Amino acid sequence: MTLTFKDRMAVAAHRGDSYNYYENTMTAFEKAIEAGADMIETDVHLTKDNYLVLIHDDKVDRTTNGAGRVCEMTLSELKALNAGDSAKREEIPTLECLLALASKHNITLNIEIKEYWSEANEERCIKCIEDTLSLVEKYSLGNKIVINSFDAWVLEYVYKKYGKKYLLHGFYPYWEMSHVSINPDEYLYCACIFDNENKALYDYLIEKNIEPWVGASVTQKSKLDTCLKYGAKLITTNNPGDIINKLKG
Repeated sequence: MTLTFKDRMAVAAHRGDSYNYYENTMTAFEKAIEAGADMIETDVHLTKDNYLVLIHDDKVDRTTNGAGRVCEMTLSELKALNAGDSAKREEIPTLECLLALASKHNITLNIEIKEYWSEANEERCIKCIEDTLSLVEKYSLGNKIVINSFDAWVLEYVYKKYGKKYLLHGFYPYWEMSHVSINPDEYLYCACIFDNENKALYDYLIEKNIEPWVGASVTQKSKLDTCLKYGAKLITTNNPGDIINKLKG
């Protein structure tokens, strides 16, 4: 399976349109779609009562008016928090809310699994992966998602169990990921390059038939053009409207 985008560098909205709106909120996701993004990138955590919620950090402190660890809070406790501001309240959304939205639009999702493996957390990690994939299948979006993690254990779990049914997104150089036990060349569909002006990194991935992607640090038109020239197929950005306009120039 491959993703099909227009004949240009694809644009992924990092936690939605997180430059103009509060990150990982339904407003940020909706505005990213309105801006013309090809993809929405988001982050999945598992609550205390086993719901999948979209928040980047393992704590709510930075992005809400609350405090505490996501894994120690129930869904109702999380929904009582404000992820916006006094003028416009925002809830921490569930993954299912985003999937329901995506099912109505021509948008791809890049779902980052934030439950990382450890001996103590293995059960939660597996549950997060399996529940995510079950919800994706519920909405018939298996061909419209990428599964992403900085923990290679997560990616290897999906690969070992499901083969190449789901597209897997890693990070390059591979030492940026933890728990690498299988050569990621074997299973990755794409990898986000950290040193995004190093042509050798693009050349390596392209040789291995892995799509080179670049991240949100690329904001300048000149650097964007360099990444495109070297072979980048997608950029993840906090400001999708801005990048779309720069790609047109």
